[in-house]
Amino acid sequence: MKDQLNCVVVCLSRSWGGLEQVAANDSLDLGSLGLKMQVLCLEGSPIYESLLHRTEVSVLPVSFSPRNYFDLKLRKEIYALLSQGVNLIHTHQTSLLGSIAPWLWSRPRVALLATRHIMNNHNKKDFFHRALYSRLDYLMVVSHTLRRNVLQTHSMREKDIKVVNLGLNLDLFDPDKIQANQQRIVWKADPDTVVIGLVGRIDPAKGQATFIKAAAGLLKKLREGEKLKFVIVGEETLGATGNHLEELKKMVLQFRLEDYVTFAGYQENIPEVMRAFDIFVMPSREEAFGLVAIEAMAMECPIVISSGGSAEEIVGKEQFGLTVRPNDAFDLQRQLRHLLDNPLERVKMGQNAREHVKANYDRKKRMMKTLELYQNALRRRRVLKV
Repeated sequence: MKDQLNCVVVCLSRSWGGLEQVAANDSLDLGSLGLKMQVLCLEGSPIYESLLHRTEVSVLPVSFSPRNYFDLKLRKEIYALLSQGVNLIHTHQTSLLGSIAPWLWSRPRVALLATRHIMNNHNKKDFFHRALYSRLDYLMVVSHTLRRNVLQTHSMREKDIKVVNLGLNLDLFDPDKIQANQQRIVWKADPDTVVIGLVGRIDPAKGQATFIKAAAGLLKKLREGEKLKFVIVGEETLGATGNHLEELKKMVLQFRLEDYVTFAGYQENIPEVMRAFDIFVMPSREEAFGLVAIEAMAMECPIVISSGGSAEEIVGKEQFGLTVRPNDAFDLQRQLRHLLDNPLERVKMGQNAREHVKANYDRKKRMMKTLELYQNALRRRRVLKV
């Protein structure tokens, strides 16, 4: 396998979110095994910058953003790669299948895989999409909820849709190895303060406004001696139109929450950040699967996340966290109040969450499952012997 796999991972995105991080981490993990891994990405993009100087992978920059269907520039890039012996293409953007799959219909010895990270709200059972998805060896999805969504909206064989859970480096996300005192000091949160945090791109869909409204409601009815701090970690998407961050800051001023809400900006020390939280909140309008929620759970932090998507799959039967209605600040306030009033339950919930992540979201397990699918795909294409 080591000498036979010649893989290109496609991630032509200018953002740096869960999808891009997963694509980068998967490539690095497989490359660390000595497999030939190359990443096709936009020159100057965050994923390009993050991988440029890594030895585990080769970066293949392109200077254009391709169309979703029959892009001739992307065809040229793909044909050049095939001429160099590439025998497996794995795209983390299913939107690009229309500009990848057509050029492979005449190349039966090239395997094609895709990972779907988000829910689909459109019927893709028409002739064109059936043809595109029929060229896939496997469609990988990050949750059972997403798998059911694909089965409802696509014409694919069940056996070709594989759940491959997201994975964390559990040596890095280990609460026993992290001291969060210094991080809490930066936020001006003493040991008696309950820190409630949110990590995510600054965007209306991520629910920061709902978070601030819930904070205002909680602070109006503080228990005697209770101290709270609300921390928002993240920055706006590069090139985003509008200025949602300024809108959020104005909202904080209007509610007179300046002493209680901290905008922490972009943070790289996510394990320390999650360890410094007492409660993690993800009030997004819709998430297919929230990697940041898993990161919080790995650090023994109980979570409160919006229902829908894979939320129930993440929190279980409320062993690991609670759900709230999207865009409902009152419901978020209610669930946070429950956790604040029940500190022992909160601690137990965080401990259960850590054990659940260890059992189901280990990055090493994800790597081995992905490698198994690569091997099976190459056997289907008769690149590897059965």
